[in-house]
Order: sequence, then C-alpha cells, then structure tokens
Amino acid sequence: MSKALAPWRGAQGAAAIGVVVVMLVVRGRLLAGSFFNQDDFYMTGRAYRSDLTWDYLFSDFAGHVNPFQQLALWLVAHDAPYDWALIATAILAVDLAATVMVWLILTRLLGGRWSRVVLLAVFAWAPITLVPTLWWSAAMFLWPHVLCSLVAVWLLIRWRQGDGRGLVNATGIVLATATGLLWHERAVLIVPLLLGVAVALADEASGWRRITAALVRFRWLWLALLAAAVGFLAVHAVLTDVEGGGGTTSQKLDVSWAYVGKNVVPGLVGGPWAGHVQGGAVVPATWVTVVSGLLVLAVIGLLLWRGGPARRWGVAVFVGYVVADLALLLSGRSAFGSIIGLDPRYSSDTLHAAVLCAALCLRGSTAWPAPTTRRGRGLAVGGLLTAYGVAAVAGTALLVPQFQNVADRAFVTNFRNSLAADPTQVVFDGPAPPELVLPLVGDDNRYSVIFGPLPELPAFDEPSARMRVVGEDGTLHPAELAGFVSSRRGPSRDCGYALSRGPVDVRLRAPVDGRLLLRVRYYTGAESTVTVGVGDWQEKFLARRGPNEVWLVLPDLPGDVDRIELGGDGTSTVCVTEVAAGLPEAP
Repeated sequence: MSKALAPWRGAQGAAAIGVVVVMLVVRGRLLAGSFFNQDDFYMTGRAYRSDLTWDYLFSDFAGHVNPFQQLALWLVAHDAPYDWALIATAILAVDLAATVMVWLILTRLLGGRWSRVVLLAVFAWAPITLVPTLWWSAAMFLWPHVLCSLVAVWLLIRWRQGDGRGLVNATGIVLATATGLLWHERAVLIVPLLLGVAVALADEASGWRRITAALVRFRWLWLALLAAAVGFLAVHAVLTDVEGGGGTTSQKLDVSWAYVGKNVVPGLVGGPWAGHVQGGAVVPATWVTVVSGLLVLAVIGLLLWRGGPARRWGVAVFVGYVVADLALLLSGRSAFGSIIGLDPRYSSDTLHAAVLCAALCLRGSTAWPAPTTRRGRGLAVGGLLTAYGVAAVAGTALLVPQFQNVADRAFVTNFRNSLAADPTQVVFDGPAPPELVLPLVGDDNRYSVIFGPLPELPAFDEPSARMRVVGEDGTLHPAELAGFVSSRRGPSRDCGYALSRGPVDVRLRAPVDGRLLLRVRYYTGAESTVTVGVGDWQEKFLARRGPNEVWLVLPDLPGDVDRIELGGDGTSTVCVTEVAAGLPEAP
C-alpha cells in the first residue's frame, strides 16, 4: 500500500486550485458566448425524428458508431433542444473532471514536485482543446474519450502503486475503456496508452525487459482490453459501410506534416499565436511553426537529459500515441488534403498524452537546478505559469473569433424571435445557408430538420395565408414571388374560377416544374374547404370570408405542370381570381 500524497493540500494544492479556477472562468465565459454549429443542428434534427431504439443508437453516422453520443443527442433533442446553457455547463463539467483527473495522476507520479503544477496548467489552458470545447459535436468526440482515458490511467497507476484491490482496479479500467469506445471509436487509443504507461512504470526491469514485465504483470487486463477493443471494432466493421480514407501518397504526406508540424506541435506550447483561417482551420504562420517546433524539441531534449529512469519510454509512448492518432486520421480522412490535418478535432486528444508522458519522463528524476529558497521557487514556477499563460492567451485570442459560432447564435435567435412575434406563421422549407449547415449532408440541412425540435414547434410547408421565407440572418419575411407563371383568365368575368362542388381545372399560361410556391387568390362569402391537386399530390386549405390569398408548396413532381385542379366542398362558392406558381423572392 502506497502513501499517497494529499493532492489538494499545501501551497502546490492551492496553486493547482488557482490553475483550475482560471480555466473555469476563461472557458466558462467563452462557452457562454459560443453556440451550436454545423453537425449539432442536423444531428439534433435526426435525433428528434428518431425513436429511441437499438437501431438508432447503433446506427452508422458518417462512418462512426457512437451509441452514447446518439443517446445524448436524443435526450437533448426531445427534452432540451438548443438549450446552449445546459450544453455549455455539461461540456465545462466534463472538462473540469478531466482536469481534476490529470492533477490526481500528476500527484501520484510526481509527488510534491512543483513541476506537476506547470503540467496541470499546460493541460488546463492549452488552446488546442479550445475549438472542440466550443463546439458541442466536437466536444462529445473529445472530452468523454479523454476523461475515460485519464480514469483508466489513474486506476492503472493506483494499481501499480499497490492501492486498491486488483480486481476492482482492473474492472474499472475495462469499464472506462468500454465507456470511451461507446462514445467514440478514437478511444481505441486508450489501450496502447495504458500499455505504454505500464511499461514506463515497470521499474523492476530495465530496457526492453520492461515490455515483458508489463505484459506479464497485467496479462489478464490486456486480454480483457484486447477482447473489448477487438469486439468493438468487429461490431463497428459490421455496422458501417465506409471505405478507407483513400488519398495519394503526396496527400498523406501533406496531411501528416500539417497534423504534426502545424497542429499538434504549436498546440502543445499554447499556439498557434498567428495565422490565417482556411477552410474552417487555422494555418499557423511560418514563424509559429518554426518557434513551436524548436520549443518542443528543447523540452524533449531536457526530458531526455535530466529525466528519470523511464524518460526514453515516456518520449516513445508520446511519439507512438501521435503516430497512432495520425494513422486513424489518415485511414479515414486523408483524401481531404492537408486542411484536415490542421483540424484540432483530430489532434486535441494528444494533449493529455503529452502531459502524462512528460510526467512519466520526470518521475524519479534527480532535482533540476532551481532556486534554493521557497520564495525563489515560487517565482520560478510563477514565471513558467505566466509564460505559458501568455502563450495560451495569444493562441486563444486567435482562435476564439473564428470558432465561437456567434453568427449561428444570431441566426437562430432571429428565427425564434420571428416565430414568437407570430406563432401562426408557416415557414417555406429549404436548405439552410452553408455557414449554418453544409449541403454535404443532403436533405438534413433543411430548415424543417434543423428547427423541427424547437419548443416553438414551427410549421413548414403547410397551406397558410402567413407563409414566410427565411432571410439571410434568420429573420422571417412575408413570402413574395420573384418571378411567376400565372393562371389563364377564368371563365367567369366576375368570379374567375367558381368552386362549389367537384373539380375545376385551372390552366397555367406556361408549364412549370420543380418545387415551387403556389399563391391562390380568392374571395368567398362563407368558410369552406378547398382542395388543390396535381396528379397524385393533393392539399387542402380553409377558405375564409372576404378577399384573401393562401400559399401552398407545390412539390417537385415528375414532368411539367400545366394545370392545377381545384375543388370546393359545396358549402359555398369560392371564386378563385388567380393562381400563380414561382420561386420565392429572396428577402
């Protein structure tokens, strides 16, 4: 049984609490100002239209099988749709839990050394995890996996140090790994990371014998983890239909350099501090790539020079983790080109591996040159924290304006405010702007999918005298036809087309095709139901007293449409003065 250091006591515990508080304040404020984006909208719409079944939970989503994510989406879509305050709180809570786990791990590995406070700050403040944190879908890819990985590592270290029952620790490790896999398949990286940690902790052996010692000591654990990972991957292969990432050798090399040299490396040292946005990712300036690369190489050199007995294994484990992470990216996305290598969604999990591996390198090392007085040590640590904090602030300042999704919040707010002003409005359905949801998802980028879950329960494409079209900023505007084909003059000079009982053909001046808006102008002395039809398509509306107009959505029917069939219910005569078909005018 080890004598575990109380993690939150003393000056270092207070410093750790200060690091965590800074993280909570900064990320809490940034999360409060962010909003849903892209995948969040259409995934919520899909969940809202689905029943909570096994088929839904284990459905193939763009090559992913992630039942816990699907469950979270379903619960939010049905109980708290687009409640950003709830989502932001949940993201921050998981981020906090992961940060606490990092501190517990660092305390077990480094004891009372001040270096654990610096490493905690690197994990808590690094902007490399900021972009996924501000985006719900990406946060679900990142934080559950990282938290499960950290819990599994903590349990392994705890077990290795003689704390707790072996069966309890092993069961917890397997459950944490399985939970991570059910959130996202990237959690397969937990298994090799655990093996690397076990090898680095195998101090009873030296050199390559560490591998044998780690494998033998935890042999039943590795068998259980291997079974869980292989079983998951087998189910994943059966349920998904996605082919490999493709891409040429040149593309894979471009992705690899972008991922390692321009994404992971600058991200670990608080970058990128300068750059430009390209395709939804930040391309760091050349000087940022050079400086951050030199800093990372300098840190690795220092760890290899002054680190403990497992320093080489610590570096090897981190390099292996980055290579494995990159291999996952290349296997699924390399055809996208170098831009995909810059996406922090695919690199942000390397941060926890970097901090963990740095601690493995430092564990058991001799004291580094440092001030002898308490005040001097405090100033040195404070200087390191300040330097990394300044770097992280610069990186955060570059990323936040690009990824806080302020425009999405404004669009949805304008849409909901317009609905609240007149709940009887009907919205003409159509594709959302690509800034909100990309057209790559097909019909899932339509307003009816995106906004269907809203508690205002907006109506789409129903017959209405209050048909509205969505403006560029999300505001609803009265429908108008930009160009249209009208009906021929009706047979009655005073009534146009008289509807009483039975169908009446209304001929258009020219044939039309495609999905269009129909505007029907009429007058009547009493309410009655009017039927509108073309071929197999039919719709009804209630004709109200007096002169009125009603809007209907004509679907994209096979062939040209040259006439509209109207019919009354015999209650009273409805005089139709005009039928016009056309596209809505952009507001």
